[in-house]
Amino acid sequence: HLIILIMKKALLVLIIAVIFILGILAYFLISNKQLSPASLATCNTLSYNSQQAKNIVFFSSKEQAQEYSTYLLSQQPFSKNKQAFNFYYIDTYTPSCELYKNIAILCYNKELVQQASACPNDYIITIDTKPSNIRSSSYMNTLSINSAHSKTVLLHELGHALAFLADEYVPSTLPLKSKNCVSDCKSFSVSDGCFEGCSNNNYYRSIQSSVMRTLSSSEYGSLNNQLILSQLPSASQIITGKPTQEFSDCSQEKYYLIEGKLEPNKITILSQNIEQGCVGSNGVGDFDYKLIMQDGSISTSEFNPELIFTDNQETGSVEISERPFYLKIPIIEQAKTLEISKNQQTLAQINLLGLDARPCRK
Repeated sequence: HLIILIMKKALLVLIIAVIFILGILAYFLISNKQLSPASLATCNTLSYNSQQAKNIVFFSSKEQAQEYSTYLLSQQPFSKNKQAFNFYYIDTYTPSCELYKNIAILCYNKELVQQASACPNDYIITIDTKPSNIRSSSYMNTLSINSAHSKTVLLHELGHALAFLADEYVPSTLPLKSKNCVSDCKSFSVSDGCFEGCSNNNYYRSIQSSVMRTLSSSEYGSLNNQLILSQLPSASQIITGKPTQEFSDCSQEKYYLIEGKLEPNKITILSQNIEQGCVGSNGVGDFDYKLIMQDGSISTSEFNPELIFTDNQETGSVEISERPFYLKIPIIEQAKTLEISKNQQTLAQINLLGLDARPCRK
């Protein structure tokens, strides 16, 4: 009986040990799966002009991407500057969009930003179909388009993301750096007139009814065209490529991905990692970020983590974002510090020398 008891105890210990080892193995297998770099979607080229051109990536079918890009290039000022754009589409990944405050489609999130990196991605356009009362939106460099709206909504939302144009209807929120609404008509460098009411009742717009005022129009107007063109590469800057030329393999590229949260008088950094993919851009806005090099030189760009523009055929509004935002920063060997500011007030600083060159793990 003693021998049997000892054997039973030994068997029980063996079983516990096996369960323990299997548990450890299962933990590491699950952890490794979670920690493995996210696979990027497949990027497809719709049309390519040059490395200097602005890159727009659609999350849609090829047919929808072709339809919306063709429309965009049929409108001024884009129709005379077609060489300023490259178009791509991703149809192997479906964005997870939310109904923001029950009023608008908003597809902006970390996974979308990561998956867009499969393509060169200065601007990201998602297309979804919702009831017409659900607005489209523009936030950071991402346009979330409701296909139930007139295609002029693409022009309107791109005006926000590309040139930081303010809404020209009243009332709305007037961003600090927007230049299409002015307090004095003498401030217009060019105009089609001077009309009262531009975001605020006591500000003025340069055109009676532009697409930034109503989606029944497809015109930006002379001033807005000029502001948009100032954000695009000029014809002299563009070295035209072959129509069939492909972009570099984004799966071989890396960039810094900074996750932050805007709070009163500061930005809290939630995470900072190195990701695989093409870096792209972050849009324009009232906020600045500076890459400070070890030799003291500085590279400055803008972005907009604060305002979510929402619009449909009949109405619109600007919402104050309470969500995390994502900055994509190029990896530059001599870059020492990333500094984020607004109105020359520093809101956050990040030591880039502390980040290694390995892709982040999920």
